[in-house]
Amino acid sequence: MASGITIGKDFGPALWFADYTTVALPNDDALTLEAKLNSLDGIIGTFEAGDIRRPYPKAHEDGVFGDTGIIHSVNANNKALSLSGLDAGMTLSVGDYLSFDYGGARALHQVVEGVVASGAGLTSEFEVRPHIRSGWSLSAAIKLNLPKGVFILIPDSVASATASPLDSIISFKAVQYLA
Repeated sequence: MASGITIGKDFGPALWFADYTTVALPNDDALTLEAKLNSLDGIIGTFEAGDIRRPYPKAHEDGVFGDTGIIHSVNANNKALSLSGLDAGMTLSVGDYLSFDYGGARALHQVVEGVVASGAGLTSEFEVRPHIRSGWSLSAAIKLNLPKGVFILIPDSVASATASPLDSIISFKAVQYLA
């Protein structure tokens, strides 16, 4: 605007984007990875991926907890949900991830408001991002242990570079796939 105020524009649902770069791999291993990426046939094939920085909830970094939660409710603006069927006292911290299948797709969400399950394994509503897309269902099983989304390669993003005569580095980009 002439006043300098910027008005936001919504371009549709928020999607996860990812940039991947390997460490220097022996050339044989690099070629194997390249072949697996080629087997995706560009943007046709999908693969599962999660954030390796937080494979488990922060309060349960050892991965030892019941991974049996289900969606109990979703609020009207699709920003918050509550879970049931968790271990008593299960803690979800800001930055944790969860995933669930819905309508032929997989949702991957990040917790943006911490919550602790009651003694009965029920949480109050807590916010996640991105917003929960339509198609979810009550009682959908929640994955807290190694949650993953479904991704496709971004066209022409796969690249390899020689790190030494015996090693290569592979990089590629991906975007979340919504069926």
